[in-house]
Amino acid sequence: MSLDTTDFALLDLLQRDNRRALRDYADELGISAPTCLRRLRRLEQGGVITRHAAIVNPLRAGLGVVAYLEVALVNPSGARMAAFERRMQRCREVLQCSELAGHVDYLLTVATRDMPAFRDFTRLHLAADDQVLKFRSMLVLRHSKEQGALPLLEEQAT
Repeated sequence: MSLDTTDFALLDLLQRDNRRALRDYADELGISAPTCLRRLRRLEQGGVITRHAAIVNPLRAGLGVVAYLEVALVNPSGARMAAFERRMQRCREVLQCSELAGHVDYLLTVATRDMPAFRDFTRLHLAADDQVLKFRSMLVLRHSKEQGALPLLEEQAT
């Protein structure tokens, strides 16, 4: 799917605030509302926009612990990795599960209400898993930058 400068501009507007009226986006982009809607639908159907969601502050939502966990599997093979990923998909605490190249197999982003809940998560889902060789936790003390929006540049347009 090729994107032009108007597509990138629309994506940028949506990332900053996706609750505006379609007419507002169209006016700002200098296109008609039906054209803007067609572009939006094309971006959704093409998988460029995967979902529309609110960004929630974890601390204010009662999730006091956010951590990154490096996970190494015993013998990472396709089937074992797929099984691990399925298990992580079912864990509400896991915000992100990313396969890595390097000395560990996965990087998890986990959020829990407190340290006892974090301990329970690691014991139940990692320490008790015979396919997990080792894991290392890194607790987030503070975020100095959190940017949910991708840095979309007009130069990317084809």
